[in-house]
Amino acid sequence: MPLTIILPRSKSIVIRCLIIHYIKTGELLKVFENDPNDIKIVYNGLKKISENKKNITHNFSQLCEIDVQDCGAAFRFFMALLANTSGKWLLKGTNRLLQRPILPLVNFLNEHGAMIQKTDFGWRIEGKKLQIYNCEIDTSETSQFMSALMMICGMRYGVRGDDENSSSNFEEMTRETKRDSLYQNPYIRMTDIILQSNHLANSPFTTLADWSSAVFWFANALLIPNAHYLLKDLYLDNLQGDAAIAPFFKKLNLTFEETKQGIEVYHSNQIDISAQDIDVTHTPDIAMILAVLSVCYPFQLTICGVKNLNFKESNRMDIMIHELSKFTIIEQHSKDKITLYKRTKPLPAIFHFDSYNDHRFVMAWSLFRNFGEVNIENSDCVKKSYPAFFENFR
Repeated sequence: MPLTIILPRSKSIVIRCLIIHYIKTGELLKVFENDPNDIKIVYNGLKKISENKKNITHNFSQLCEIDVQDCGAAFRFFMALLANTSGKWLLKGTNRLLQRPILPLVNFLNEHGAMIQKTDFGWRIEGKKLQIYNCEIDTSETSQFMSALMMICGMRYGVRGDDENSSSNFEEMTRETKRDSLYQNPYIRMTDIILQSNHLANSPFTTLADWSSAVFWFANALLIPNAHYLLKDLYLDNLQGDAAIAPFFKKLNLTFEETKQGIEVYHSNQIDISAQDIDVTHTPDIAMILAVLSVCYPFQLTICGVKNLNFKESNRMDIMIHELSKFTIIEQHSKDKITLYKRTKPLPAIFHFDSYNDHRFVMAWSLFRNFGEVNIENSDCVKKSYPAFFENFR
């Protein structure tokens, strides 16, 4: 019998569903106690926005504070939503969050009539209905800028809407070649697909397990001969970009079987893995787990598409190189490409890591549990995306 692994709901999907459903209906979708903290942050933010809108006739001059803590998606999505929502707002977050990329979105919104100013405490926004007639925005730092605009425009990528207040020229936002290229980004495609749904309250989207969390268990299975997991509510869907990692793990000798309950993963025996190359441009959240896997197994791994890792919850690229260089040789070819060479020296029996307040590193460092005792400072930050992570080890 397989070991059943409980995965969190996909926060990327649920956060988009929460916001799109609220924009369309003014209502809040349900969230659950075991949901990732990021989902709860978005829910609480939407609840506060809703309550403020009901009282706006009495408190129009009062500043309403929305604290998104360390949630990058909420930071970008609420920046656009609040700019397009009547009221006076202060968008707050942690110091690290406020340093993460946001200016291309702020500048775009201001150019289209928004009133957004940076303060010592966050971003002050005087919201009003915006008239957006094109969505030409730089997505090189994050595709969330585009998704934020798609949601407040209320229409699918490259499809005209019927609302006269919507952007009627959204279809001509870019030349065809650029539009097609952008649509290859799984997160832009995800936003587009969710926007098509008219019944998000009952949508199967909201029950899908998170692929970026599942990647840990694929990697863990490779390190354990005869591993057999059932990853509940995980499916080979076309909505989550990280699902594209399945063929990579199949090459490394994992077997996948999709069932009604989820995906079963088998690992029969370890093999000598040849040098591998992978591009994580559209799936950056899995980079750290793949890097640690290559050190643990071991095999040579070249990862490209990593230029934006230092814009995340921590300076992921710098930290990854610093920590994993203790175990193997790492060559940084450019800002966008590194190679971890096959480890030749033995691993220690005890590992000490800092989480750097980054949930992805907690999961990545945990792969070393297969080789010795692992101590991770501030491991509770894993609740950002996977509250029940450590329960699966019991």
